[in-house]
Amino acid sequence: MSKINELILVLRVAYARAYVRIKGVNRDLTHFFIDVFLPLLGISAIILAYKSMGAPENLLGFAAIGGAMIAFWYNVLWSMGSQLYWDKEQGNLQLYIISPAPLIGILLGMAIGGAFNMSLRAITILIATSLLFNIKFNLNAILPAFLIFILTLFALYSLGMIFASTFLRFGRSISKINELLGEPILFFSGVYFPLKLFPIVIQIVVSIIPLALGIEGMREILILNKTLFEIIWILILLIALGIIFFVIAVKMLEYLEKLGKNQGTLTLKWD
Repeated sequence: MSKINELILVLRVAYARAYVRIKGVNRDLTHFFIDVFLPLLGISAIILAYKSMGAPENLLGFAAIGGAMIAFWYNVLWSMGSQLYWDKEQGNLQLYIISPAPLIGILLGMAIGGAFNMSLRAITILIATSLLFNIKFNLNAILPAFLIFILTLFALYSLGMIFASTFLRFGRSISKINELLGEPILFFSGVYFPLKLFPIVIQIVVSIIPLALGIEGMREILILNKTLFEIIWILILLIALGIIFFVIAVKMLEYLEKLGKNQGTLTLKWD
């Protein structure tokens, strides 16, 4: 099969997997309401706490943007990182392996579907907080902010593809790993506060977290009215992380698929 035909097959598989995820999640609007309403309560609590302390208006916008992005991280951990292991337990992974569908296409479709679903919810949450608390965003900078947003999703879900391969290998311990990576990453991503509050050493370390970079970049543009040129370092880092994570994810998946076919480790339900 030529490279072009392989690429077409990957894209077709990705489309099919993304369609199922998007259709399945959005067929019941009550799920959408719950996914928006519950996070909105948490964000509102933080914003009200800031307002009661007389915090600067900028912090209210910071909390709104950070809170709206939380769902992406948990989607990456649970709906991306754990998905292949769950497919293995349910017997779907065996069907993936014996079918012509490449696993990378399945993971890519999961990423696209998850990113689309979470984007609808994040945008709704952001609009709701803006209206409820009269938070002002720089609407003239929507396009640069959207670019940062897309690059953040690319890097974040590429990292999720790495998690999917890694968690598949670890097996039943994934729930503990997910719990370990949940709140600490959100804390170091500065979800509800600026990263500049951290010491410079920690700021440098957390720069490898796409979520932290994306949140900081969108805050700089939408709240602090900075130009894309002024935060070009965030743009470059997100592109670099996205490419690096995606290449690593592809290599890991190829290795695990080869290992599974040789040893049968991907089709057995015991670890």
